[in-house]
Amino acid sequence: MNNDPVYQKLREIGWRRKLTEAEQAKLRDWLAAHPEADAEQEGESALNNVLVRLPDASVPSNFTARVLQAIEREEQRATPRSPDFAWVWRVLVPRTAAAMLVLGVGAFATHQYRVKQRTSIGDSLVTIATVPTMPSPQALEDFEAIQRLDSDSAADKELIALLQ
Repeated sequence: MNNDPVYQKLREIGWRRKLTEAEQAKLRDWLAAHPEADAEQEGESALNNVLVRLPDASVPSNFTARVLQAIEREEQRATPRSPDFAWVWRVLVPRTAAAMLVLGVGAFATHQYRVKQRTSIGDSLVTIATVPTMPSPQALEDFEAIQRLDSDSAADKELIALLQ
């Protein structure tokens, strides 16, 4: 294969149509300067002659539409797309909703726990407030003597049993 641009251009023209007299003269001059490409040019010329004799291929009725669709697909691939925010609705919104639900249930449970604690403290305060009076400090001075009296509870049990 020869990479000379003059030869390449003449080959490509030969693929599309028959060369004019001026183009054929230019090709002959180039081949005279490059005899190693003569065999390649003969093969190329024979192939072009065979291809010209082939009948045209039938084109489907929707060929134009398919070509235009392929072009649009290529353009869409080539152009950078703007960010697609559909993933927000598919991924982020459900996860955020689940997290908010968990946080809401946790906050409600914490609130109910605190309300129950406060109610319990309030009930305790009400109970303490309804106690008639606390024993005086003098009664607590004799607490040890009172405690020793309670140690002999067996006699009291017998007394209670007799009284019944």
